[in-house]
Amino acid sequence: MRNRIIATTAAALTLITSGCYRDTGSTAGTAAPSGAPQQELVTTTPPGTGKVDRITWALYRGTTSIDPITAGDYPEITVTSLMCESLFRQGADGSVEPGLATKLDFSDPKTAVLTLREGVTFWDGSPMTAEDVAFSVERNRDPKGGSYWVPMLNRVDSVEVTGPLQVTLKLKQPDYWLRDVLSYMPGMVVSKRYVEAKGKDYGTVKGGAMCTGSYRLGQWRTGDTLSVVRNDGYWNREAAPLVRQIDFRGIPDEATLTAALLTGEVDGGYLELPLSTMDQVRAGQAVKVYRGPSYLIDALIVADMSSGPLSDARVRRALSLAVDREAYIQTLYKGSAQPARALGTPGTWGYEREAFQAAWNALPAPEVDLQAARKLVQEAGATGKTVTFGMSNELNKLVTEANLFKTAAEKIGLKAQLKAVSADAYSGFFLDPKARAEVDGFFTTNYPNWADPGALYATLSIPGGPQDYGRYRNPDVADLLERARGTEDARERAKHTVQAQQALTQDMPWIPIVAPDTVLVLNAKLTGAPVSSQHLFAPWADRLGAVG
Repeated sequence: MRNRIIATTAAALTLITSGCYRDTGSTAGTAAPSGAPQQELVTTTPPGTGKVDRITWALYRGTTSIDPITAGDYPEITVTSLMCESLFRQGADGSVEPGLATKLDFSDPKTAVLTLREGVTFWDGSPMTAEDVAFSVERNRDPKGGSYWVPMLNRVDSVEVTGPLQVTLKLKQPDYWLRDVLSYMPGMVVSKRYVEAKGKDYGTVKGGAMCTGSYRLGQWRTGDTLSVVRNDGYWNREAAPLVRQIDFRGIPDEATLTAALLTGEVDGGYLELPLSTMDQVRAGQAVKVYRGPSYLIDALIVADMSSGPLSDARVRRALSLAVDREAYIQTLYKGSAQPARALGTPGTWGYEREAFQAAWNALPAPEVDLQAARKLVQEAGATGKTVTFGMSNELNKLVTEANLFKTAAEKIGLKAQLKAVSADAYSGFFLDPKARAEVDGFFTTNYPNWADPGALYATLSIPGGPQDYGRYRNPDVADLLERARGTEDARERAKHTVQAQQALTQDMPWIPIVAPDTVLVLNAKLTGAPVSSQHLFAPWADRLGAVG
């Protein structure tokens, strides 16, 4: 699946006291400096009203692919989501609405029927057909094609065109996550004719792309800016973007990004990395900073659940008790995060919110307790043992986080060392078991692909899942998540997910640290971008434009 290194190689919710946030709709706000009273989060900024010829948008690195089947990290999905549309669409509040498909009906638990929208066209004016949709879904099911999303569609047995605007999916097992799965990359539709003509070059600088979205691919050179240009022939006449062209630039260096934002050289960006200069950015007159709900979780991944000091759950819990999350939030996130009680943070509660809120409230608030942590380490017989954390000295977040855990470990009787690699090599911890064998843990900022904690839990808890890095094995957890996926009733589905969450919180295969906000920095002359994880999955620039 995707390589969730974004906030590990590059970069929910600071909530009000009740643990909830209020959706203030289009009411914008500027985040207060760290330590100041916290504002309410917003999900959107007011729609733009004036046309804009061209803007520059920052990413933490350049884009490498615009093929939905291999777009798995922040730069790729932020760009691809503007150009390619999915069968269903995620809203700024986490809801899922019709997209290129108007509905998904289950004629029986193992038969899902997609009804497609009429009048949809690709950038070249050719109509989107049921054959294009079936082809796009099949590409995501094919492991030989390199799709990241094969596990998400592993309950689909066959895909068949059953009418001019109808596609039928036969299932091996009931799958009530299916509509949500089709609301992001696995549900994006590409032109069958164009992809077959380009072959392996599709989605690259050489092969380009062909989608249905409100923006089309403009100029793109290897290692240089990628531009998207408004699709003036867009099939949906109700959505006419105000910005003619968006140039995406990869800017990994904090100082360079800060200067570019404050001088207006860069017009905006979603801060995938916590920015140490955030107070300086907030004080600038050229930009506004917005904070909103997020699917994100900042966590430590245990690299091997079968050996090493962290293979003992008592040591994992001890380390969690020793980490000073409040200091970490103020130092790195400048107040734009909250301590995380579980991996599934409040921004992911897209359904049965009251049930998830009650389960969250029932979990212990993460507070430093060194005495209890030392006792757990002693009980585990781990005193004096060495824990090795994977990190990179090239990335400020990883330096801060790794030293936070090193200090915590040493305070509770463990020894700690840091395994430093280059920023590029850090991805090896996610991709290469040999690299993981050299460390006991490494850091991630992760997220589910739709607003459901179970969507994240399944990736790391079901054997062979896309994020089964440490080989965590709890059959009860895996069974609960499989049952949640096969349960139609939302209340029962949430119940299974909460039960899995309770066990995960005890087992801690990943140690939840903090839940970051969505942070949007936007030129003060612009407005209309959402302030939520929607920007990862939906056409987030459709309402972007000039203020006034």
